[in-house]
Amino acid sequence: MPESTALLTLYDETMRRNASVAGCAREQSAHTCRYTTATGSQRYIMWHDFTDDLADAVIDEELASVRGAAKVLMWKLYAHDVAREALRSALIARSFEENDHSTLMASSVDAVLAALSNDDGSAKSAESTLDVRELTMPASLDAYQQIWDDVWPDAPNARYVDDYRDRLVQRDPGIVFFAGFTASNEPVSSGYMFHAPGAPYALLCGGTTKAAWRRRRAYTSLLRARALRAQARGASYLAVEASPESQPILARLGFMPLSTLAFYEKHID
Repeated sequence: MPESTALLTLYDETMRRNASVAGCAREQSAHTCRYTTATGSQRYIMWHDFTDDLADAVIDEELASVRGAAKVLMWKLYAHDVAREALRSALIARSFEENDHSTLMASSVDAVLAALSNDDGSAKSAESTLDVRELTMPASLDAYQQIWDDVWPDAPNARYVDDYRDRLVQRDPGIVFFAGFTASNEPVSSGYMFHAPGAPYALLCGGTTKAAWRRRRAYTSLLRARALRAQARGASYLAVEASPESQPILARLGFMPLSTLAFYEKHID
């Protein structure tokens, strides 16, 4: 089996179909796996298995199920999924918003750390001048709100940050937060990691940097901090849902593209 195929199979099984998602309760229906945040802010459909002709009925079933349980229904749809086109058409027909597409990329933790150490000749070259810190207190996530509001001023950033604060309150072991700060203590770069204890994959998310600090190794500095933590926690592989801007950096560090994906989102009345 080619390496990329094996990595994708492992990802589908451990990070979608049978995932342990930080801060979320899991439900298995006849055709889907649902993950609902503890705050009821949103429900994710991470996995589905049905034929094209059932797409309409399954979506209607999920819309009925989510009412009263979550305020937003998000369907994570990958290019390699079964019934993809039928499902995408049915979601759009029901006024789900199609968000930006990204590329699922993966690599072994050891390969990424080796590439970061060899990048331009030394491990130090992979570090920016930022002070990278782990954020462990709910109030410390004010840094995320500040960074994300600067980079994505029109996004529902508070909704996500509030969920993450709750996960810190609950001492959820499945998510780890980092941020990079300047010498004047300004937060300028973020990056967190989903990793259920014992899981083979760690999913790196939220990697973004204020415009003034781009091309100054902020991204790779946050990446290295998360890779080291993933290694310490026993993860074997790293995955990233990469933006077009991140893909060249990740490819240089040994990440392979496995699939593409998009979120389809609907607010529930």
